[in-house]
Amino acid sequence: MENNDLIPFHAEIIRKAIIDFKPKAIVMMLSGGDDSLAAYIMTRLLDVKIDFVIHGWTRTGINETTEFAIRQANSFGDKYLIADAGDAYVEYVMRKGFFGTGSQAHAFTYNLLKHNHFKRVVSHNIRKGRRNYPILFINGARRNESERRKKTMANPIKAQGNDIWVNIINEFDKPQTIDLIDGYGCKRNPVSVNLCRSGECMCGSMQNEGDYNEAKYFYPVWGTQMDALRKAVTQKHGWDWGQQIPKHIPMERKGQINMFQPMCTGCKISYDTNKLKGETK
Repeated sequence: MENNDLIPFHAEIIRKAIIDFKPKAIVMMLSGGDDSLAAYIMTRLLDVKIDFVIHGWTRTGINETTEFAIRQANSFGDKYLIADAGDAYVEYVMRKGFFGTGSQAHAFTYNLLKHNHFKRVVSHNIRKGRRNYPILFINGARRNESERRKKTMANPIKAQGNDIWVNIINEFDKPQTIDLIDGYGCKRNPVSVNLCRSGECMCGSMQNEGDYNEAKYFYPVWGTQMDALRKAVTQKHGWDWGQQIPKHIPMERKGQINMFQPMCTGCKISYDTNKLKGETK
């Protein structure tokens, strides 16, 4: 389908979500990557009233992406909130070592760096202690990202209690997201252009050394900081960023492997792709 055909299709998705769940607030989740930006543009094309834009600042990624997300929300005139992980990453890895790699490690980092902080920001700024307060969260997850997602994301609406997640560009492919951004007259995040990812989270659970070196080449300030952290953590614990945790080390992973992770679809897809290519150790 062409973009013009996809717009009314996705208009029906958001209309159904609003009618079925009657949200008290509508929130745009903006990572700063191409997919979330295309989703943001789609809300404007469909005249969806956004109450807040939320960006997750994991403190592991490229700061330019957070700056881009803030500029984008300001340019559209929307209120934004930052789910700031603060020192959570540095404090944890200095105390326990890096997270390891793969889905199990990623589920743990997602909880530590994103889920907890999004929940806190939403509770403090939007729900404010009110019960039975449904919120509709719009994101840029796409069904065409992989064969598996074509099956698991057949339904673009997922409700978890009073949190309703809507994939507003669910049927788009990657070229169509770029066309949507360009057609609206927006500029892409330069980090996405350089790295083919948003770069908002570089925790090491879903990236490899090639990803690291590429990010370090384009963003040397980030690279210098991460080099220093890698050296300190490796000297203390014995394994590095992007490496598996030695089998004799106890892992804090119970109960988190199946956590719904709507703000991390992009890095998981990249990891799966690299794994298929044999590039992820």
